[in-house]
Amino acid sequence: MTPSSKKAENTVLMPLNGKAPLEQVVRQGLTDGVLATLRKAIVAGAFAPGDHVPETRMAEQLGVSRVPVREAMMTLEREGLLEFDERGAARVRNFTATDFEEIFTMRLALEPMAARLACRRLQSVDVAALTDNIRRMRKTTSLLEVTLLDVDFHDLIMQSARHGLLSVCWGNLRSLLRVWLARLHRLEEGTKETKQLTMKGHVQIVKILQSGDSEAAAKAMRHHLVSWRERMPKTTWEGNVS
Repeated sequence: MTPSSKKAENTVLMPLNGKAPLEQVVRQGLTDGVLATLRKAIVAGAFAPGDHVPETRMAEQLGVSRVPVREAMMTLEREGLLEFDERGAARVRNFTATDFEEIFTMRLALEPMAARLACRRLQSVDVAALTDNIRRMRKTTSLLEVTLLDVDFHDLIMQSARHGLLSVCWGNLRSLLRVWLARLHRLEEGTKETKQLTMKGHVQIVKILQSGDSEAAAKAMRHHLVSWRERMPKTTWEGNVS
């Protein structure tokens, strides 16, 4: 055993405040790391819809035991990204036209409300975060990064709304939106066009948020979402998107 592994072992066994063992914290952190890795892989399309995500192989590739992999997979099932079949095998969820309608209509319900509230409660730190998000999107050439920054932008508006229950509802939608949006972005013309259209809408929303006109902000958000749907090929929201 190397000195570093001995240190790690001692750290795991060391009690925290004489009560809770640090091992529980380390394990939770490990599960979070596995969760983030698997979630990003699904969003990026490393696994196609319907693909089996083998627990044992994932544990081997990530250099961890099967326990944090299993815990991460159960969380991804709750988020709607994975499904377990009758044998207990995890598979990447297929999205249907019904799924699209539910995601879209939930966005229409939640996000104009968030924009309205954010406009009333906007702080300088919110504007700085939204502006930085747009700056980072302008610089990136990665389609995956465009997708993640796109969802992050809408996440920042939710945070700016400062409405606890609204944030809970959005949290239940966020992971599904990332996967669905990533699949739709991959079907579009290319990174440059997708990025430009997204940034144009986001810049306009930030300007209206700063204007103080909360109804205009809600209207702009609704227009942004409807435009997003309208520019997608009809087949992408009438059937499965893979």
